[in-house]
Amino acid sequence: MRVKGFIYGLRQSVTIGIGYAPVALTFGILSLKSGLNILETGLMSMLVFAGASQFITIQLIGQGATIWVIGITTLIVNLRHILMSFSMIRFFPGISLGKLSLLAQGITDETFVLNSKLLEEIPTPEERSNVALGVNIGAFVSWVFFSFLGAWFGNRLNINFSGFDFALLALFIVLTIGTVNRQNITTYIIAGLLAVIFKIIIPGKIYLLLSVALAAAIGAFLQQKQLKQNKCQGENS
Repeated sequence: MRVKGFIYGLRQSVTIGIGYAPVALTFGILSLKSGLNILETGLMSMLVFAGASQFITIQLIGQGATIWVIGITTLIVNLRHILMSFSMIRFFPGISLGKLSLLAQGITDETFVLNSKLLEEIPTPEERSNVALGVNIGAFVSWVFFSFLGAWFGNRLNINFSGFDFALLALFIVLTIGTVNRQNITTYIIAGLLAVIFKIIIPGKIYLLLSVALAAAIGAFLQQKQLKQNKCQGENS
């Protein structure tokens, strides 16, 4: 059987790169409107490497949010990566902590889905880690490259930013709709209502953080309560 390694993973990442291109270009252009320069845009993509969080960050920067609001908000948005990491760890028994840390840095929604599919067919942990590394690095390089490119074009071309505010809002709506299901729709509704209420009574941007955190806590409580009810009904039947 032919050994699959880093190059194989790198080739598989091309599909992710194609999907990243328009989004990263848009991020690069929008980052200039928020006050970032080309270097800062590229560094954010290199150090953060989280598309939704980066869009949220430049929007908060443009609104004058504090570093604490930005940091905690993006932390909440990216909490799902912890669950992804726990799900992926089963593929890499015996792999060194250093290599696992490198793989963890490259986890995004897209690399998680692709790696979860590819690694099921690969027999050894070492091969799996090399393939996953190829996928992650390919995705990372494409995201950083197109972010730089978007900022470079935005800095040199006379771009009218008037329509990008709606484009950014539309992107958030699409991302949100993609995550809504029957189990969590109540949490989203609560977050929206709390955001409106807190916006009226609390000055600044802290209302965003409070509404998300409180809605997440309420949603977790309701979900746990529902699980207990289902368990009791199962035991009684």
